[in-house]
Amino acid sequence: MVISSTLTTQLENIHAPVPLSRTRPRSVPVYATGSPALSTPSPTRSHHRRRHKQKISIDDKPPFINYASSYINPYLSLQPVQVYHQSRRHVRSSSSSSKRKSKKQKSPDDLLETNEANEIHERIMSTQLARNHRPIDIRPLDASAFDKSFCQKRQMIIDNPFYREKVDSWKVSSVNNLITLIKELTLDKNIIDRIWIIYYWISQNIQYDIDADFSSGHRHQKAEDVFRSGKSTCEGYASLFKTLCDDLNIHCEKIRGYAKDYFFKIDKPAFSQFNHTWNAVQLNNHHWYLIDTAWGAGFIDNQHKYKQDLKPHYFLTHPEHMIYNHLPEDVRWQLLSKPITMEDYLQLPHIHSYYFIHGLHIISPRFSSIVTFNASQSFAEVLIQTPDDIQLTCSIKDDTRSTSLTQYDSTRQVWQCLFSPYKSGFHTLIIFAKQFSEINLFKNVIELGVTVHSRDFIKGKTLPMTFGKFSEYKCQILSPWDGALKRGTKVSIRCRIPHALSARISLDGVWLDEVTLDNEVFKQQINVPEQEVIIYAKFMNKKMNKHYHGLIRYTVEK
Repeated sequence: MVISSTLTTQLENIHAPVPLSRTRPRSVPVYATGSPALSTPSPTRSHHRRRHKQKISIDDKPPFINYASSYINPYLSLQPVQVYHQSRRHVRSSSSSSKRKSKKQKSPDDLLETNEANEIHERIMSTQLARNHRPIDIRPLDASAFDKSFCQKRQMIIDNPFYREKVDSWKVSSVNNLITLIKELTLDKNIIDRIWIIYYWISQNIQYDIDADFSSGHRHQKAEDVFRSGKSTCEGYASLFKTLCDDLNIHCEKIRGYAKDYFFKIDKPAFSQFNHTWNAVQLNNHHWYLIDTAWGAGFIDNQHKYKQDLKPHYFLTHPEHMIYNHLPEDVRWQLLSKPITMEDYLQLPHIHSYYFIHGLHIISPRFSSIVTFNASQSFAEVLIQTPDDIQLTCSIKDDTRSTSLTQYDSTRQVWQCLFSPYKSGFHTLIIFAKQFSEINLFKNVIELGVTVHSRDFIKGKTLPMTFGKFSEYKCQILSPWDGALKRGTKVSIRCRIPHALSARISLDGVWLDEVTLDNEVFKQQINVPEQEVIIYAKFMNKKMNKHYHGLIRYTVEK
């Protein structure tokens, strides 16, 4: 059974009415999410103990918290991380030699390599310890296949509402009847129009059979059987698509291979057999293009239920995009200038379709699914460039005690996704993205992994919490980076708040004086109170300047 999965999440925001004095505001904070706002009491000890958690739209997934990291250096040099390659045989031999405790003196590099091989899964080690500084080349074989005119034609067909409305109105009785309808609708049209209509009809009328036995799911399935049942596995999707293409005089091939699907694990990247089937079509420009109707029709959610969700991304997909999660058995169908190996494929980041839809670009780690854990600062860092209209957030999967921060570094013009695990071991890191115009809905775009060794682990820290507006307005914490401030001490608060008119601090619900920002930077020295410190800002937007919006929250310890 092979299909992709999608997670979505919502950020939580808080805002407070502008106070007329420094007295405790009547309603702090007020939550402003997609649901009706709920007023909560002013901070008390019980309020202090309650963690403000983000809401996630998947019921069985525990909510996570978006924290600020207490260890981030915002001016670390921006250098893409190269991928290193090491054969599995070499990893095994290193592990075996360490167990034999060879008396031969080893160099520091040899000792480090041997110790690491004993502690990390050998597949992960092929990324972390290899010494060959060679990036993975995923340039397309046919650079002219996706020229400007083709991309414009493809997008116009996808956006054409007439085709969707017409196909949705069809009452199809058989495969032959479907072929006749497609011919009539695309008379004197381009071949791309016919392929899109096939792709769209399948996405709206065939559901993925999540109950099918894994082995049977990859046996040949006839197009007529798929049409009658309205259900299929990837093999049936590909068979139906090829049958329709053949009868419409479109040159089409089925491709068998390996896919990073719903069951793929970053910490155990392995395939015992082929697990996916998709297609390739040749257009009248003589170029070959990749298509995956199964992944383009929907996904499996966290409740293991199939959700119909049209994804045009898998319609005539760029080969350098498809290779991140599709590896063909026959290297020819990679359509890359230099076919990659299985080892390369397993090392590539686990990327989902919205990564490409939103135009994201990983700066570090560039070609690896494993992020380096910085033991001295107790965090793992991922750097991502995005278009101006894209907002990110991040989380450590299935772990509410671990902490993370998404903040925008305006100096380097990159998003920093920072992860501070609560305990040692392997952790899955998830990065979410959305357009600013979308309301409170994020889709997962990248999944990565990090291994924290017990010898490198520092006791989990309480990190400052950030609320939704912090990420939305691309804010950045400068200091302090410890989320638990010491009661009675003096602390200088410094953060960058773009587009803000002013900012002010609430100490246990008591407002300090308003501070006008100097070059987008807010700074103020405070005496740490008994319970909590919250930084609010008032923004230039007319809809936003009537309230102070919560950005950062610090807890207080004795």
